Amino acid sequence: MSTWLWIALPLLFIVGLFVSALKDTKRVERVVKKNRDKMQLKDWDQEEKKDKAKEENWGVPPAPPGEYHPEDDQDKKQ
Repeated sequence: MSTWLWIALPLLFIVGLFVSALKDTKRVERVVKKNRDKMQLKDWDQEEKKDKAKEENWGVPPAPPGEYHPEDDQDKKQ
């Protein structure tokens, strides 16, 4: 009898967690369906295009190797 309790109680707890998670997801789905018109939904294709455009724009290219500017040393000393 004791062995069954050690097996059954943790299993019931795990099953309870799954059932409560399912109930929560159903509740969230209902709320989303009800308030969908109030939400500001994004077009993910446009968002990805914006992100790619930002990644492709590297800004100012670095100086060519071997080009020395004495101002760089003065900035480091301060």
